[in-house]
Amino acid sequence: MTKPHDLAAVIARVSQRYQVPRDILLAIVAPVITDLASADPDGLERKLTRRVPDIRALRTHLAQPSADAVLAGWRQAAAAACEAGRLAELDKALAQAELHILGGLAGLAELPAERRIAAGEARADRGTTSLLQLAPEGCREASRRFAEAAAIVGLADPDRSHELALRQADALSRLGEEFADRSGYEAAIAHLRTLLTGLDNFDDTVRWAATQERLGLALVGLGALNGDSALLRQAASCYRTTLEDLRPDHAKPLWIRLQRHLGTLALQFGEADGDVGLIEEAVEAFRAALPAMDRAADVQGWARTQFDLGRALSVLGRKTHGMASLEAAFNALQAASEHWTHEASPERWADIQDRMGSVLVAMGGSYSETVVLEEAIAAYGRALDIRQRQTAPLLWATSSANQGEAMMLLARRRKDLVLAQQALAQMVTAVEAAGAAGSKSGIAELQKKLVAAGAIAQDLGRAQ
Repeated sequence: MTKPHDLAAVIARVSQRYQVPRDILLAIVAPVITDLASADPDGLERKLTRRVPDIRALRTHLAQPSADAVLAGWRQAAAAACEAGRLAELDKALAQAELHILGGLAGLAELPAERRIAAGEARADRGTTSLLQLAPEGCREASRRFAEAAAIVGLADPDRSHELALRQADALSRLGEEFADRSGYEAAIAHLRTLLTGLDNFDDTVRWAATQERLGLALVGLGALNGDSALLRQAASCYRTTLEDLRPDHAKPLWIRLQRHLGTLALQFGEADGDVGLIEEAVEAFRAALPAMDRAADVQGWARTQFDLGRALSVLGRKTHGMASLEAAFNALQAASEHWTHEASPERWADIQDRMGSVLVAMGGSYSETVVLEEAIAAYGRALDIRQRQTAPLLWATSSANQGEAMMLLARRRKDLVLAQQALAQMVTAVEAAGAAGSKSGIAELQKKLVAAGAIAQDLGRAQ
């Protein structure tokens, strides 16, 4: 249950972290306040955070100077309403600005290109204002307004018109993402496919690629909502096709995103299907993206890509028993931990430690010395410092069982029955904790490890 002080804390945190006026955030939340009694504070924080770029875009646009005194006056009124969180007044001021730009003309064809673009931008700002709403209708209204903005701009600026058409798709996809409304994703997919019919991958490479990216994301969203992996495979095909024609010098940020999208899906399917070729494709995609990234400009994205590369290399190394892949996986995960530190991102840091432990366990079989397994046990221990049983029972169970497995392998190497019994007891407790947490898939995986550990302990007992 969301309590008033929880709501206040969420608003204060988002406001302080992203330097957004509290009044705007309060205005966004206010219309749905009666529905927040059973809401999830974390979910609310994600939705507010999602609207931070929209708020920033509005504030930037409204701060632009204008030589037209009347237009400047309406923009100032809109900016003041935005800062104060008076969203209805903001929309009215933007509507008045648009009417002034149009100047009472009956047809857009009569407008000079510059005024058409300005009118389209005013309509787009109204679309962005609609997106601030925490309700499905806000997404629908935003979609309509972005479609209108794209039509107003039209041939006066084809690139900008296309960007606004993509924003129309984004608004529809948000309807699917935030409100589990399949019709949003379906409408976005249909709209994007229509846009693609008017583009040529050679003559309009960047616009075509940007549209393909949005199509892939919408397919992934709908596939996740429907549980339909075929849609996710279509998305992967979109990314592959696009990367055949798009080069980094065309649009580097877009090219990087496409590589990361492809890597994520290829790894997902590679793990599910046991397909080494797909896992290798994921590794290649993440490796291609990293050198093109500006770490200083996007340290979060850089860390995420290092982490994803580490995951892919870890899966590949365990699948092929390749030491080079495992060592590279460890290095990539360690690089990610330079940003996602114990102090700054404890949960992510713990995830990294757990995965590094798994990499070390896989490497341990190729070393006669026990130091690698000892390091694995220590890595799991660091993860368990963060993953407490009381607060994260399933994560605790996973890391505890993983540590128990590493201890069992060390016990077998040392022929140490006491350590084996300790490891087995720890793994039994972990399976019980996973059962109490209600994770059927988690229990099944841990029980497999428990059976294998039991066999090792039994063999050591017979040898004593």
